Amino acid sequence: MTPARVTNYDSLADGYDRRYTYFAYAGVRETLDNFLTPTAAALEVGCGTGHWLQALAGRAAWLAGLEPSAPMLRRARTRAPEARLVRGSAAALPWRDGSFDRIFCVNALHHFPDRMQFFAEARRVLRPGGGLITIGKDPHKTSDDWWVYDYFTETREIDQARYAAVRILRGELTLAGFATAESFEADRIEAVTTAADAFAAGLIDPAYTSQLAVLSDDEFARGVERIRLAQAERAADGAELHLISDFKLFATIGWV
Repeated sequence: MTPARVTNYDSLADGYDRRYTYFAYAGVRETLDNFLTPTAAALEVGCGTGHWLQALAGRAAWLAGLEPSAPMLRRARTRAPEARLVRGSAAALPWRDGSFDRIFCVNALHHFPDRMQFFAEARRVLRPGGGLITIGKDPHKTSDDWWVYDYFTETREIDQARYAAVRILRGELTLAGFATAESFEADRIEAVTTAADAFAAGLIDPAYTSQLAVLSDDEFARGVERIRLAQAERAADGAELHLISDFKLFATIGWV
């Protein structure tokens, strides 16, 4: 199995938000809306540039965000000025015991170097009756159809090293002291674009998704070349190359 790789988000902050102009993430939004309550003190761990803190403003009594990358956090302070933002690590949450009713992570858990330590910290800072939700891919399932995996062939194995299967996450939450754990499909991401449009929109770029960001320069260049060659083959037949995205995001919730 390929060792887990680390994404340098300091260098990606400027282009990070383009993913939200391409995918609506309506299912993620609905899942988070249902998870939060108007009276909750809520924390997003791995808040990035503040997209979800901004989107969920008003859905909880107050929102806080934790992010290790200073450039990402600077953008979050502009985007979500009402949120209480802190630079720090998921492995050592800088809050007292029982500070929150809800904790959420969206497409972030696979970046944490020690999931079990984070789960233990989340359990510590949650109040009785509180909950932690994580939302992300499960690349151990075989149903995903994604051009990133197709053309940047190293990325699937890299993701299988970075992401845990949702059944593993449920077990780890139980071991961390959560009373119950459940998981379900939160969103299905479906899109088709021509390769030409994808290049023009900046989607074929390391800043677009962490799957591309963790590749070496050579690995990324080889993937681009595969797309260019496939484009040329389709053009020779008078057709365009279409890039398909069809994958699921799963929510896993632990309740105190």
